[in-house]
Amino acid sequence: MLHEGKMVRIVADFIADKPVRTKRGDYMKFGTFLDVEGSFIDTVHFPPSLKQYPLNTAGIYLIEGKVVLDFGCPSIEVSWIGRMPLKPDPRSE
Repeated sequence: MLHEGKMVRIVADFIADKPVRTKRGDYMKFGTFLDVEGSFIDTVHFPPSLKQYPLNTAGIYLIEGKVVLDFGCPSIEVSWIGRMPLKPDPRSE
């Protein structure tokens, strides 16, 4: 894959997550996002980054991490993630 092993930054819409426990009993998550082109992006949130940058609400996120390839499927190992602020809808004023 073109970006395997590289650090990337991408803005994407949060779709769903799956919390799991590690062997040690810590929580981690697998996330699914949609990018601006409508392509799915899979993310992996290991316990240290998940504790520091929780993923728990819908919205648009800026994701930073390393692209990894597991069993031929690319995903991003998240090192930083933050929810992007949205402008208020002017129709609701």
